[in-house]
Amino acid sequence: MTVKVRLSGEPAQIAAVVELLRERYETAGGDRAYPNRGAFGVRVYLEVRPTTLPATAPASAPTQTSTGDSGRQS
Repeated sequence: MTVKVRLSGEPAQIAAVVELLRERYETAGGDRAYPNRGAFGVRVYLEVRPTTLPATAPASAPTQTSTGDSGRQS
């Protein structure tokens, strides 16, 4: 399974995040930064693939954390 990722922000912060991702995952790309159009900072594209999948962690569905009001008016 490969996940495509786009990071956007300050160049130094993006470089730090890319380095952390490379320590934990197989990565491709992330070597070239593109200036953001109409915004500050840069963007970097990379592909991330887990090196190993956890054998003991069960897959779980996301849980809903809000209670009650759905935001609708009657």
